[in-house]
Formats: sequence, C-alpha cells, structure tokens
Amino acid sequence: MRKTLLLCAIAAFAIPAFAQSADDEVKKKASEGNVIKDIKDTGWVKGGFFSTNLSSTTFSNWSQGGTNNMAIIANSSLFAINRSRNGKGIWENYLDLAYGVIRNGEGKISDPSDPNKTIKNPFVKNEDKLVFLSKYGRKINDKTNYSVLLSLNTQMFPGWAATDILRRDNHVSNFLAQGFGYFSLGIDYKPKKHLSIYLSPVTAKYTLVREQRLADLGLYGVEAATYDTTGAYLGNAPKKLTDGQRLRTELGVYINITFNKDVAKNINYQSRLELFKNYKSLPSGNAFEQIDLNWQNTLNMKVNKYISVVIINQVIWDYDVDTNSSLEGTQRNWQLKNFFGVGFSAKFGDKL
Repeated sequence: MRKTLLLCAIAAFAIPAFAQSADDEVKKKASEGNVIKDIKDTGWVKGGFFSTNLSSTTFSNWSQGGTNNMAIIANSSLFAINRSRNGKGIWENYLDLAYGVIRNGEGKISDPSDPNKTIKNPFVKNEDKLVFLSKYGRKINDKTNYSVLLSLNTQMFPGWAATDILRRDNHVSNFLAQGFGYFSLGIDYKPKKHLSIYLSPVTAKYTLVREQRLADLGLYGVEAATYDTTGAYLGNAPKKLTDGQRLRTELGVYINITFNKDVAKNINYQSRLELFKNYKSLPSGNAFEQIDLNWQNTLNMKVNKYISVVIINQVIWDYDVDTNSSLEGTQRNWQLKNFFGVGFSAKFGDKL
C-alpha cells in the first residue's frame, strides 16, 4: 500500500514539475528562433501529455446517505515519430499509460476475521493500463503507405477481484497476464493528417498469460489445464495432466482506425477502434458476433494552462473471453469502462 501511495505522490508532484520544465524548454527554443516540429517534418517528432486527477468526497450526518471516498489517477500519452529524409518512410510509436487507486469508506474498517478489531482500509486499484503501438510504413502515394504494425495491450501491476479489497486471495491479473496484441502487414490510408485507417488481411493476434497459475484456470480465452480426477472420490487431489495454454495465436483480418484532432479551441478528441476477425470463425453462423472489438475514446478539455477535464470511455468485446468465470459456461458480455476527472494536465514536446 505504501508503494502505491508513494507512486501516486510522485506522479502528483513530479509530473507538474516535469511538464513545467518541458514547457519552459519549448519556450526557450521558440525564443531562440526555433519552431516546434510538426508531424510532417523529417527526423524525430516527439512529445505527449500528462494528467493527474484527485477527487475526495466526504459525508457527515448526511440524511440522504453516501460513502466517503478518495481517488487519484495519473494518465500519460506519449509519441515518437520518425520520417525519413526522402519522405518515403515513416516510423510511428505511441505509448499510453494510466494508473489509479480509490478508497471507499473510512480510514478504518472491521476485520472480516475478527469483527471486534479494526484494520486499515486500503486503497484499491481502479485503473491500470499499458498500451503500446509501433507502425512502420513505406510511401505509395501522399495518402497511402505499405505498413507493418505491432501492438501490445496489458497492465503494469497485479490486480485482485473486486470483492477482495484486502488481497487475501491470489491476484487474478498481472503484467502480461493477460497481454494481447497484433502483428500485421497491411495498407495505411491517411485521407487527413488527423485520421488513419489501417487495413490488414494478414494479421496474427496473440494472447499471452505469463503466469502458469492463471493459464491453468483458462482465463482470458486460453485453454485451461486438464486434470485426472479419478482419485477424487478417495480424497486425492486431482493430478494435472497438461498445463494451461500460456500463448494463444489467431490468424485473421484486422482494422485499426485512429482519430486525433483538436475539435475546438482547447478541446482535443482522440479515438482508436480495433476490429479483428479470426479466419477460422468465418464459416460459422454467428460470424459477426465473433468479431473482436476494442474501442477507446478520450476527450481532453482544457480549462486554463494547467487545469483540464478528461473523459475516457472504453468498450471491449471478445468472443473468447469469459467475463464471469464463477458461472457455468462461457459468459460473453460487453466490457465497459468509463472515467471522468478534473485535474492538472500539460502538453510537452512537438506538435502531433
């Protein structure tokens, strides 16, 4: 818990200092007659933004009821793009990071193992994201490139079930457990500088579960371990016959649509839609239902130089993922995540 609070404190204080330093450096370069680079320039174009949001709600003798809570979250979006001098090659790299914690209720809670005792009410994770995308393209014409794309979606730290706030059971997720992404060859069409439409008929989707214990449970769409239970009636523990699958690969068609534009003064809208269809499922009767979807929308609204409002919405549909393993059969549901925050934010570096 101390590590989590320390991490959040560092983010809250170091990020503004870093952003201020970056902003001062940009101003210094401008005063020296240098112009901030644009994405169309050759060489490296690098930059991004940081934001931190802190919220606290308290109640005292509130007749309508309510629960005290405190939350902090830090977001970062970075980019590094290199365009060759002859203008025929472009290498794009994007990294999105987010981490947040929340505490509901008072600072002390009853100990579940002994109601007569109180223990510290811990902060629990409510956001953890690491998304990396790298794409290299060779120019066909002014709007189209041949491209190779590699991506990774995972988290940075262990995660526990929502009901296990005291972390007394094993964690249910971790870094690269799961992790999923794509490796593909395709065509990248950019009708506008803020819009990219990438289509690949040859894409390998991979799902990685780094920890064998989680792989044995068959979580995240991988095949579970198999066991010999013939001795169960004698009280013997089941004997594992085969390990759970730690790496699952699929071959299919992939579409990635990216939009990033200042839609109004001090308002930036970013959207990334990923669609994947496994070729093996094409003949099935529910082929449309088996299209994997990952769609994230982010709206950044700047109030002044450093204060901003951030709204994030993410929708995931994966036919192979069981969203509730405690129930019989595979539970297929839309996975939804929403975030709204007000706090500090700052851009730095070159212009995207």
